[in-house]
Amino acid sequence: MNVLWKRLFVLLVGILALCLIVLAIGNEYRGGILVFLIGNIGGYVGFHKSLGGLKDGEIIDLATSWWSIIAPSFIGGVLAMVLYILFLSGIISGELFPRFKPESTAAQGVLSLLDQKADDLHSYAKLFFWSFVGGFNQKHVVDIIESVKAK
Repeated sequence: MNVLWKRLFVLLVGILALCLIVLAIGNEYRGGILVFLIGNIGGYVGFHKSLGGLKDGEIIDLATSWWSIIAPSFIGGVLAMVLYILFLSGIISGELFPRFKPESTAAQGVLSLLDQKADDLHSYAKLFFWSFVGGFNQKHVVDIIESVKAK
């Protein structure tokens, strides 16, 4: 059990360190990278919360594998990026969601997805909140994708 908590702590410290590095020396892709990292934190917190419902054998299995600890966090980051793309595309919009300003100096091609700037402080706060929620409640993002697919 101690091994599991140590590994979870190392994962959290690593993600937080990456966030601080990106903030300190990040370039124009800072926003998109932070979305991914904050989604990782949400995935970490969601995973950590779910540990209480696991049986002892399941916790022992988790303690023997780094992958089983890292995967939920990484998937949280990926789903946060999916939400980010849905926001940028306008598929999801409204008062509760971030708005982005057109950027004439944005990178070209696929990298332009990471180079977008939110309209204002409120939109950045909404973006980072939804990034965390996307990682934390991964089922919610999958439900959103299903509802978009059904339309």
